[in-house]
Amino acid sequence: MKWQGKGVSEGLAMAQIHLFTPKLPEISRQPAADAEAEVAKLEATLAAAEEELRGLYETAKEKMGEQEAEIFDAHLTILGDEYSVREPIIQRIREQKQNAAAAITDQFDELAQMFRSLGDELMAERAADAEDLKQQLLRICLGCGRQDLSVLPGDVIVLAEELTPSDTVRMDTAHVKGIATRLGGATAHSAIIARTLGIPAAAGIDGWQTEALNGHMAILDGADGTLTVDPTDEETASYQSRKAQADCEAQALEAFRTCPSQTKDGAALEICANIGTPQEAQQAMKYGADGVGLFRSEFLFMDRDALPTEDEQFEAYRTAAETMAGKPLIIRTLDVGGDKKLPTLELPHEDNPFLGFRAIRMTLSHPEIFRPQLRAILRAAAYGDVRVMFPMIGSMDQLREAKALLREQEQTLQAEGVPTGPVKVGMMVEIPAAAVLAEEFAKEVDFFSIGTNDLTQYTLAVERGNAAVAHLYAPEHPAVLRLIAMTAQAAAERHIPCGMCGEAAGDPKLAPAFVGMGVNELSMSPRRVPPVRKLLSGLTMDECRQAAEKLLHP
Repeated sequence: MKWQGKGVSEGLAMAQIHLFTPKLPEISRQPAADAEAEVAKLEATLAAAEEELRGLYETAKEKMGEQEAEIFDAHLTILGDEYSVREPIIQRIREQKQNAAAAITDQFDELAQMFRSLGDELMAERAADAEDLKQQLLRICLGCGRQDLSVLPGDVIVLAEELTPSDTVRMDTAHVKGIATRLGGATAHSAIIARTLGIPAAAGIDGWQTEALNGHMAILDGADGTLTVDPTDEETASYQSRKAQADCEAQALEAFRTCPSQTKDGAALEICANIGTPQEAQQAMKYGADGVGLFRSEFLFMDRDALPTEDEQFEAYRTAAETMAGKPLIIRTLDVGGDKKLPTLELPHEDNPFLGFRAIRMTLSHPEIFRPQLRAILRAAAYGDVRVMFPMIGSMDQLREAKALLREQEQTLQAEGVPTGPVKVGMMVEIPAAAVLAEEFAKEVDFFSIGTNDLTQYTLAVERGNAAVAHLYAPEHPAVLRLIAMTAQAAAERHIPCGMCGEAAGDPKLAPAFVGMGVNELSMSPRRVPPVRKLLSGLTMDECRQAAEKLLHP
């Protein structure tokens, strides 16, 4: 039997299946006989959960490092939110006469639904955090014992509906050789932890619920997302051969964490990392990135009831800059709006949000948000090679207005005697109009960074999150590639760097062609840095140009 899912953590594993199906008792809907007694039970539950989370934080930090432990720091933040957790649960108990367990259930279900409704994959994954916290609180409130993966019968592939961060950090990593779940995705915390620990994992494995699979031998491929149960002798032999080859390749990759980024004939390149939090800068350094080609600043603005202050932003950017130790850190200014809503900002409903009020269009209209971010970036530049990048630029007026605001804030800070550093200014090329006018834009910026995700969907009129048209989404489409080539050529003529920070930058089938077109900086997930560096080191520039020509003119 074979099930097809989506690979979320690369690698191969062969072991017995261990079904993990933890259950909580059914929640009673009996009204609270004594509301204050239920409030007291809630307070005791919250206190116990906080203590447990602090323990999980320390365990995660010891097992995986501080970055992954931040997951539980985020859980503590949610748990400590008076307005989203404690007060509304108490209100449910006192005003609606719910018992503590029912009130916890309903409030966290509502919170999870709120995260899902934000229209952003990363925010939707926070719904899993809310579900994790709900289960933790209910287990404590109801006095249930914990079902976990800390004791296992031997080497296993864990098969589950979904794994929460708590499940993943508690598991016996010496014996978990693979993870397969029905729910979740590449950005789920359990997938992130699996990648950190080097455990192969797949999501979207469905249909097994009707099979009695516990104890059956299986092969999991975390790259293509397949789970093969009761493999044949031929499938087992193929696995063993592929596993031996993968182990040799992994060993060979170690050297490419520290060697220079260049082609076989010595053309210099930059292989950089995309990050979403200051802590992820540690991963960029761990895998030998030449810098950070994209620091998404949205993390500072999400999951909170007030906008981040200038000082909060400054501390985050400074931390990342210091971690990068002089290597470039490109901070993309706030890229939300339309499909990615801010809980702290009322944005209008839009029928077509991907073409709407988002990114630079939104921030230029809200200088009370934009100015503090620009000030924070300028201040952080005193601690490293910090650069700023404006998203969704479509006109010269937008670019010039953003640059004017940056210079205005620089002059204000200098007048206040606040230390700043020199900040290079770049723009995302992700609207076809920006690529067509790249020759003009190149006169106004210090660098380009091509965002292949949006450039592809806008060029091909394909919403990248729409499953019905997903087969039409193709960054290798000649029309998309020609816009990329135009952009790179315009950058070369003005002697400015042309980078790329979309998902396609780390694709081994496309990266050589991008280099051949003139893209000289590729930014990707930190783990992709060594393999892409290895790939490009084995190719000459002529070979890269030939790869580009084949794709541009199929």
